[in-house]
Amino acid sequence: MIFQRISHRLALQFTGFVFLLFLVNGVIFLAVDFGNIQHQGHMKMQREGDLVLQHFPLSPVRTIPLPPRLRDRVRLVDGSGNMLYSGAGVTEVPFPAPEGFSMAHIEDEDYEVLTVPVLVHGFKKGTMQIMEPRAALLGDLPLRAALYLLVSILISALTYLVGLLFSRRSLRPAEQMMERLEQFTQDASHELRTPLAVLNSSLDVALRSQKYKEGIESAKEDVREITRLIERLLELAQLDRFALRKDRIDLSALTHETVEKFQMLAREKSMALTVHATPNIVATADALLIRQVLSNLLTNAIKFTPAGGTVEVNLTKKSLSIRDSGIGIRPEDLPHLFDRFFQADDSRSHGGFGLGLALVKRILDLHEWTIDVKSIEGKGTTFIVAFS
Repeated sequence: MIFQRISHRLALQFTGFVFLLFLVNGVIFLAVDFGNIQHQGHMKMQREGDLVLQHFPLSPVRTIPLPPRLRDRVRLVDGSGNMLYSGAGVTEVPFPAPEGFSMAHIEDEDYEVLTVPVLVHGFKKGTMQIMEPRAALLGDLPLRAALYLLVSILISALTYLVGLLFSRRSLRPAEQMMERLEQFTQDASHELRTPLAVLNSSLDVALRSQKYKEGIESAKEDVREITRLIERLLELAQLDRFALRKDRIDLSALTHETVEKFQMLAREKSMALTVHATPNIVATADALLIRQVLSNLLTNAIKFTPAGGTVEVNLTKKSLSIRDSGIGIRPEDLPHLFDRFFQADDSRSHGGFGLGLALVKRILDLHEWTIDVKSIEGKGTTFIVAFS
């Protein structure tokens, strides 16, 4: 949950930054556009003013020969302030007005007003005013601004989704590490509770019976069990953050060497431990970890095979299999075989913590190899490691 909140927060911060960039960029471009549009509008009004000046009357008139579009937007005044011509649209425009461009607000609408003197041979003969609605000068600029804002919002929304995706992907390793830390803590607290209780009971019995030697020996055995459990837990925890070292290794030689180390243990149980390995099989893997996989699988095969049984190791270019003639595994236990701390009922009497196969699975996952198990209860089990 905490990582989801962090993801949302990072995505929102990134989206806010992107939206701010869009706004700043939009304000700059719209300001430039506004300046250009206003300049072009003023140039247009000046051209229209020049056209009006060509028809400047010397006495009051009702109409002047101008395009209909201009007639309602023009006012002409002589040098004495007498109105020569006034279009219907400029009756409310203030006069006199400062020369050049000015603003007029008429009936809830803004207008640009151009006021210029009429010069004849260098003498002022009157004044001309021409007006233009400001909305007409701006054209589609407000629409473009609204569209730009809408596009910015849509892109920001997409940015949020993309940012959320990438932030979650970036935080995933940290989240997995936290999950593994929580899992390790739960596993350790759960599994250490029982041996610590047994240790406490052994010490209590020793104190009550005053058989200190037996009590101390029993307590030491319990401590050794706890130590082994902690070591296996630490192995799993270290693998969760393990930097895999892959080298080209002779898998055939590694298999022979590992099997050879278990021959004495097999002979003690009067078992036949055989290996059939295709020569010169080379794999890209971590030799130390693969040796541990073989050791764990062989340990289980020998442990769960009665005296006089057999264990066969077969290595080909595609897979490694370890088959025993042991007690087998119940079908309902097979799906849980690689879970941490899982132990089938038949295996509990053989000791262990249910971590060996979980460790094997984790190592093979790191190598992107797979493991499968086939078993018939009472007849034996086969573990098959398939190379990628």
